[in-house]
Amino acid sequence: MDERDGLAAAVAVVLLIGVVLISRELVGLWWTVAIAYGPLLVAYCGPTLARRAAIEVEVRRYRRAVRRS
Repeated sequence: MDERDGLAAAVAVVLLIGVVLISRELVGLWWTVAIAYGPLLVAYCGPTLARRAAIEVEVRRYRRAVRRS
């Protein structure tokens, strides 16, 4: 990570904090949390949850197939 990457990360954090503070005053705390951090949580947890759901579906299919046999 060079100096430009560090500067870009710092600017991104400052912008994120500023947007969150301004939107908190405009729309309220919980809407701000939902709007600002909801997509981040979906992007972070989404693939894992999708994989887990797909595995559960396949396990159910397998159990049904075993019961039928």
